Amino acid sequence: MSLDQNREERRIYEQVPTSHYLKDIRKDTYYTGDFKLGLNFYSFSHNLASWVKGNTDGAPPIDTMGVIRFAKEAGFDAVDITAYYIPGYDNFTMPTKPDEEIYAYARDVKKLCEQLGIAISGTGVKNDFADPNDERRALDVKRVKYWIDVAAEMGAPVMRVFNGDVPKDIQDSDWETIAKTRIVPALRECAEYGAKKGVVVGMQNHGDMVCTADQVIKILKWVDHPNIGLINDTGFFKTFRSRTGEGYSWYDDIEAVLPYTVNFQVKKKPAGANTEIPIDLEELFTRIRYSDYRGYIPLETLWVNGDANHPKDLAEPPFDQVRDFLNKMKAASESTKLQKN
Repeated sequence: MSLDQNREERRIYEQVPTSHYLKDIRKDTYYTGDFKLGLNFYSFSHNLASWVKGNTDGAPPIDTMGVIRFAKEAGFDAVDITAYYIPGYDNFTMPTKPDEEIYAYARDVKKLCEQLGIAISGTGVKNDFADPNDERRALDVKRVKYWIDVAAEMGAPVMRVFNGDVPKDIQDSDWETIAKTRIVPALRECAEYGAKKGVVVGMQNHGDMVCTADQVIKILKWVDHPNIGLINDTGFFKTFRSRTGEGYSWYDDIEAVLPYTVNFQVKKKPAGANTEIPIDLEELFTRIRYSDYRGYIPLETLWVNGDANHPKDLAEPPFDQVRDFLNKMKAASESTKLQKN
């Protein structure tokens, strides 16, 4: 990157070093208890998409109820039921099925989870609050509110939302201006609505407009609402606008935002799905144990084209791969109970 490009990047967004937020963050006590581990539904995204779309050429299909039953059998404590896999959901429009049909499905999900004795840790939608189009942002706010209603019906305590993709007009503006004028008002409106429904809004860092602990903390402070927190995505901390997180100190950022965390998405690869560095689960759980976080810790497995055991290449959904990651998380959670000097 040239000197001029570096100056331009700093003009758009200059990061406050994560070390600033790590000062005095660790508590005097080290948590030695158990954590509840969850399954994010996106772990079966290819298979669930085949079911939703009625696709017979893609990955072997599995429906939402099937994933819940698998999660219970595999030993998960909770499921994060992404709204994408509730029939009638659409990423860009209001629902495509009648309200009562969607609410009835949500009630059926809740009933099955209660029967099996597995918790619902959250749900989530796709949205873009950074889009320069006012009407698009307003529609996304409306959509989030709708699915908050569904979350309340289903018994999901957290609604996961994104901040949005980096818009092209950021070159004519800067990160803070776009965050304050587009993202922050939308998040505040959703948080206010969620509070009335008993559903916490969880803003997820997703390698988009929010890549760093600094960006997470600034936006949450600007929103300034008690009903919003962070979905701590371990696979998306990186330098703003970089392609991957290779070379970035992900664990420092993960730890720095723990005081704001209301839920997790633990990924296999901290630098991104297209990289090869595996997550150090013992490092992750050690840092969590130094914090006050006691909520659910869901995992989310991702595949990119060319990966071994990609779901489209398997005869059944990737049950074994998900079980394997769960077992690794259980082992790391157990092995970190005793504080290492």
